[in-house]
Amino acid sequence: MFDFIRKPALWKALDDGLLGQVSVPGNYQLKTSQDVVVLGHLRELSGKRIAEVGAGNSRVLPALAKANDCVTIEKFEGQGGGPTTQQVIEGVPNVSAFVGEMSPNLEDSSFDVVFSISVVEHVGDDGLADFHSDQLRILKPGGFFLHAIDIYVEDEPQPGSTARFGAYRDWLAADGVEPLGEIYGGDCRFTSDLASNPDNVMHSWGRIAPTLIGLRQRAQCVSLLVGGRKN
Repeated sequence: MFDFIRKPALWKALDDGLLGQVSVPGNYQLKTSQDVVVLGHLRELSGKRIAEVGAGNSRVLPALAKANDCVTIEKFEGQGGGPTTQQVIEGVPNVSAFVGEMSPNLEDSSFDVVFSISVVEHVGDDGLADFHSDQLRILKPGGFFLHAIDIYVEDEPQPGSTARFGAYRDWLAADGVEPLGEIYGGDCRFTSDLASNPDNVMHSWGRIAPTLIGLRQRAQCVSLLVGGRKN
């Protein structure tokens, strides 16, 4: 599986009533779209051991934890603008680690599913290979990863986004990985069928990070859905 989150997938998740199963932020934004689409892929799981990476304020795990053994993986150090205070989800323990550092707190072959929402884009270019190796290490054979990843796209492909886009797609070509579904072979550019962040949210983000205002005024913030199975 490698494609942008597109309106048909989002609207199906909304039609299926999944918005009522996630804890929605104060205003509708790209994370909301990611939440319901990811939950749509995971909601039928039962009796699985599931880890959400960077789940400092998980909106999806409360639903998944009803039928699965779930944990969060987060250090609460504020990395990438992340949380510094731990959210308590009943029955969901936290593992203090970063995927990519080969932490002994995360045992080999210990999870059926590793997923994240709006986390992987904060991993530096030089850390993507380690992140991928580590997630495969902690997955059981036959287990899978699924990540909803923010990415900025413009009318024409831009070098920075294109490089990250290609790096994520390369994960699915690695030895020992089988894509969960189809792999989009097109360019990293904006098209009208993509689910994207509302403009008011982009404006508010500009106040938090003024150096990105120019990018956010000319680009759309959308999401990639990347999923693969460990053979």
